[in-house]
Amino acid sequence: MIIHNITNSLINFIPEVILFTMSMVILLAGTFECLKKYVFHLTVLSVIAASLIGINYLSTDSHLLFNSSLIKNNITEFFKYICYFIFLIQIVISKEYLKQNNLISGEFYSLLIFALLGCFIIISANNLIVLFLGIELSSLSLYSLIALNRSSFLSSEAAIKYFVLSIIASAIILFGFSYLYGISGSINILDITKYANNNEISNLYLFSYVLIFIGVAFKFAVAPFHMWLPDVYEGAPLPITNFIASIPKIAFFVFAFRFLNNNPIIDDENFSKLILFLGMFSIFIGNLFALAQKKIMRMLAYSGVANAGFIFIALFSALENNFSIAAFYVTSYSITTVSAISIITFLSSKKFNLIYINDLKGLASKSGYIAILLMVTLLSTAGIPLTIGFYAKYLVLDALVDRNLILIAVIVVLMTVVGLYYYLRVIWFMFFETGFNSLINTSGKFSIIILSLIPASILLIFLFPDLVFKYIFEILT
Repeated sequence: MIIHNITNSLINFIPEVILFTMSMVILLAGTFECLKKYVFHLTVLSVIAASLIGINYLSTDSHLLFNSSLIKNNITEFFKYICYFIFLIQIVISKEYLKQNNLISGEFYSLLIFALLGCFIIISANNLIVLFLGIELSSLSLYSLIALNRSSFLSSEAAIKYFVLSIIASAIILFGFSYLYGISGSINILDITKYANNNEISNLYLFSYVLIFIGVAFKFAVAPFHMWLPDVYEGAPLPITNFIASIPKIAFFVFAFRFLNNNPIIDDENFSKLILFLGMFSIFIGNLFALAQKKIMRMLAYSGVANAGFIFIALFSALENNFSIAAFYVTSYSITTVSAISIITFLSSKKFNLIYINDLKGLASKSGYIAILLMVTLLSTAGIPLTIGFYAKYLVLDALVDRNLILIAVIVVLMTVVGLYYYLRVIWFMFFETGFNSLINTSGKFSIIILSLIPASILLIFLFPDLVFKYIFEILT
């Protein structure tokens, strides 16, 4: 019986086993001069192989693996395949950038796969210890990757800030876990939820959730726990910024969903007010500070702070445990921000890194197609109609109105309108300013095709949003 359970668990966990094994192979390959040039290809093949093999073991049933430490169901697999898609786009687009900056190495791709693996463990975890291991695996891998460019002072500074604040966030989460274990007598998340349903919520139980979600706010970079994000966006290599901006957000949404789903804590007035306050404050701070930014990555960082606020408001407005709006928002934002940062990565050349917003002057005169791709992405992030971002923001506002929080919805709309300025400023520089910098890279047919995938999907999903939203609604409810 024990052997059968272990075998069944390994079979259902085989994509992660492949990623772990191949990360070691890639690390070793990078130490040999004759094999070093193949580390990129090995990484792409590893991710594709893991995703394809995982399809063979997809099931509508829910599986508890390794003595209920991990869970596998439609929810975990949906978000993992979103991560696979994002990850592949990131590494394909970043190849030339890494080559030009002498960052291609076995340890780079190995650590990147470890960071992905850590996020997968967070998505699948049903055990507090395993969940914490996933958080640390992802965080430590990303810390090493941020600091990988040893010639950059900004990179070193960003790594230290990320490392220190990540440790603080992890410690706060672990503190909350310890209280939950003491109260419920279990490290199993499902058991902790059952305890809340069978017992009155005590102040200590509420306090443990406050600690955990303050840690989650750190990871999402929700104001006022966002101060590390602009420095990391600016200092880290662009492919790492691309990863941090997307995949961990998906993982920590599933983290939040796992703790809140079917849990009466979400209806607690004090807890829900905390989530709402963090969301509102983050939208206000993010949009306000983004207005003053001259550097493109710092602007996108504060845009990320504002959008993290929308995610928290979506969590707050989850009526009858309907987290599909928050899930749709996280998915749409993550895909959209990957598109924006991937285009910036593509435009950066060996002799010139795209740093300032006005570096995009006249881009449309040189490559109108790339300018249109970036414009569609920015308009989606801003929430302009005809894009997936508009539909995602509309769902959040509609949920607020359903709860009769009309004043809050109006404030959110006003702050979103204020935020339009810094997105439109970028579009103005691309289409209406002259003086194109010839050092900006605009060549690479294959990369441009890959870059076209997300803006095309942004417009397509807006036309047929129910195809995605209904599926998310079904698996989450």
